[in-house]
Amino acid sequence: MKKYLLISLVVIIVIPAILSAKVTFFTEDEYKRLKKKERLAYWEVLENELVMLQQRKADAIASQEECTIKKQNLLDESAALDNEYKNVNNEILVMLNVPQDDLSNINDKIETYNQEISNWETMSDKDLWKAKKSVHELVADYKEYRTYNETKVPEYREEFSDLDNKIANLERTLANAKPKYYEDTYTVVKGDWLSKIAGYSFIYNDVSKWPIIFRANRDNIKDPNLIYPDQVIKIPRGLPNDWKVYKGECLWKIASYPEVYNNAAKWPLIYRANKDRIKNPDLIYPNQIFELPRN
Repeated sequence: MKKYLLISLVVIIVIPAILSAKVTFFTEDEYKRLKKKERLAYWEVLENELVMLQQRKADAIASQEECTIKKQNLLDESAALDNEYKNVNNEILVMLNVPQDDLSNINDKIETYNQEISNWETMSDKDLWKAKKSVHELVADYKEYRTYNETKVPEYREEFSDLDNKIANLERTLANAKPKYYEDTYTVVKGDWLSKIAGYSFIYNDVSKWPIIFRANRDNIKDPNLIYPDQVIKIPRGLPNDWKVYKGECLWKIASYPEVYNNAAKWPLIYRANKDRIKNPDLIYPNQIFELPRN
């Protein structure tokens, strides 16, 4: 009975282990306690396990050799593709007339543009608008460079696509930063006069608007008929939100200016918005600053 139980124990312990590809081995003392038939059964299990492991090893070696061959084939294929890519790329560079040595210059350009754009992106709207001239110069420089063959090298397609998006975003950000009223500057050149300046397409494209320029520069233009080369004058853009009173002005006259309301009858708007500074609407004084309601 004891012998039967021990054989059963071997079967219970070893057979499931074979099925799971793992044998539970007896210790030396356990093995010594086995009867002859039990030892034979145990040896049979071990031999079966050994055969199975040998087969697994052989399969693993065969698989390793197969993988090694596949790896080498892939390496050879990769090398061939690299070589083909270099040949095609060199042909494109020749067609674009871009020397191989110029590629480092392209890298430098891309890095420079990215750095400059990053600097503008960190600015507040107010500071960005103040720097609009420099931003416009950067955008114009990039767009001109984008027409060069250097920027068509396939190797840098992704980088320039990314820069295109960044430049477009920068232009949108600058447009959104534009205040409702601001002042550009213009440097007078020989032969200029105010109405001629107002008529320039990049100013107002309307010679009749010269008084707007004159009124914005009354601190340094005493006579609208006398301006001088190299004189820097302000060019108002949009509608101002406040007004500095000059000698000879009254509320209805200020309201009549096209940059104010273009309607003298609207002078009460100025009066009502500035009652704390205007005791009598018929009495206003030079250098007073009034709010101009816009809603």
